[in-house]
Amino acid sequence: MAKQKYIVGIDLGTTNIVVGYAPLVIKEDEKPEINLAPIAQELAKGAVEALEVLPSFIFERIKEKPVLDWDLESKFIIGEYARERGSEVPDRLISSAKSWLCNPRINRKEAILPWNAPEGAEKISPFQAMVMFLNHVREAWNRKFPKDKLENQKVVVTIPASFDAAARDLVVEASKKAGLSTITLLEEPQAAFYSWISQNEKPWRKQVSKGDTVLVVDVGGGTTDFSLIEISESDGDLSLERVAVGNHILLGGDNMDLTLAYIAKQKLEAANKKVSHWQTIQLSHQCRKAKEELLTDTSKESAPVVISGRGSSLIANTIKTTIERKDIEQTLLEGFFPKCSFEDSPVEATEGGVREINLMYAADPAITRHLAKFLRSQNNETKTYGYPRAILFNGGVFKSEIFKKKLIEVLNSWLKDAGKEPIKVLEGAELSQAVARGATYFGTVSEGHGIRIRGGVSQSYYLGVESAIPAIPGFKPPIKALCVAKQGTEEGTTLDVPDRTFAIRIGKTAEFKFFKSNCRRDDNFGEIFEDMDESFEDTSSLRLELEAYEGMKPGDIVDVKLQVVITEIGTLEVYCIELNGDHRWKLEFNVRETA
Repeated sequence: MAKQKYIVGIDLGTTNIVVGYAPLVIKEDEKPEINLAPIAQELAKGAVEALEVLPSFIFERIKEKPVLDWDLESKFIIGEYARERGSEVPDRLISSAKSWLCNPRINRKEAILPWNAPEGAEKISPFQAMVMFLNHVREAWNRKFPKDKLENQKVVVTIPASFDAAARDLVVEASKKAGLSTITLLEEPQAAFYSWISQNEKPWRKQVSKGDTVLVVDVGGGTTDFSLIEISESDGDLSLERVAVGNHILLGGDNMDLTLAYIAKQKLEAANKKVSHWQTIQLSHQCRKAKEELLTDTSKESAPVVISGRGSSLIANTIKTTIERKDIEQTLLEGFFPKCSFEDSPVEATEGGVREINLMYAADPAITRHLAKFLRSQNNETKTYGYPRAILFNGGVFKSEIFKKKLIEVLNSWLKDAGKEPIKVLEGAELSQAVARGATYFGTVSEGHGIRIRGGVSQSYYLGVESAIPAIPGFKPPIKALCVAKQGTEEGTTLDVPDRTFAIRIGKTAEFKFFKSNCRRDDNFGEIFEDMDESFEDTSSLRLELEAYEGMKPGDIVDVKLQVVITEIGTLEVYCIELNGDHRWKLEFNVRETA
């Protein structure tokens, strides 16, 4: 095997992919020099350019000929040009593939994307989309560093803290299929925190103190994530521990762009110009550009929005309107960051009797209400993490100061009501690069340089165990929840469920139910809960047939012990070990999934 030279951090974002890198070997007590690796991608008219950001979009080719030397047979475009073409032909565009990857309601290896594509369109699975993104990154890197191929480097890939065990497994599997046989997973909020630690301008130890709890708020293009990190003390020095993570919320900058698109649509329809579904999606892309222009140049009060109309003459049929600064400062601020009480919860929309299967979008766009629910869940008799002392912003949405200020205003109102001091704002790195830079810095930490965030498993996991009760007509036996991974269990841990024997049916298809919780930190490994409340959430259950070995018949019941492994890269493995024999069965989340 070739000698490793670099640590490479890949921010596998829902909307954008960024790659950071640093030398693997650095001097003692020296911070690594972290750079961004430009990623070659197609642009309009057959051009190729290496950019620091690879937009996470895939578009089926219509007339374009492949131009990347490693991709001359590809049916798809990846990156900036894919996003641009998708604004023109939206039903052939694949976006938010990472969010589809963590959707437990679908088979994530089934070719379903683009969702609602026209007849005859080429489709791929969310899993294959991840393979394509990672392979593109690998090929682009190898063209830039031909002597130090990416597959030979120390690679860290970031994922949302809220990813369930199945989604984590799938990212690891996709990496292997893309030629990256060995990777380490790192949660995105932790990566953002590592990026903040790595800064040189204002040392992090001068910004926080022992006992502080830091709230990391990450609002990107497609998702919102919350995490809490506690500053404690170990051997006389400050130490860090991730103590809580929020749910995976499909809510972010894309929602803001669509909001502006509907405002623009109303303006056009008020002027008697009909706007189709396709044109609304076009408006969303153009409104994103207008939003970024207005937020960048505060001297401008409006920005033009132009989309193509219908007919043979493109110029003659263009449709024009404008996005005003007040549309951003009023509609977006009040819609996504409204003032609310600490006791408020997200509004749950009334569901229709029949609804379209799609991503599990957040029903309430108010990020502040989602945050209130998350923080409130961290307050009980034994912990008060829900009142953070400091905040670290991450994600492209917070490039705009107006969104930061509004969220701080709401947070401070909650802290004031609780008799707490105003929140400290931590000074961090460039928001769109922080996760990639932090992942790279984490790679140096894992080599023994710098301070490591202790966290372990981000959520508690539970295996459903069917109760043994007499048969009752019309009723299924109730399900108990066995804690197979306690929140905070460190990577590299192997545990045997003590003092309990279970039974499994082999040779016939059976369903294995799994649950998760991000607020039951005090549950103990091996503990069984008979009454499951709303703190238990369904996660990636699976249907599979456990192999009948020689001497066993389909349908036999085998007594087993359970063993749980939290791997070094942060994935969960559950083994059923024959009580009086040598056989063992692994429950793999990504074997077969139910829709």
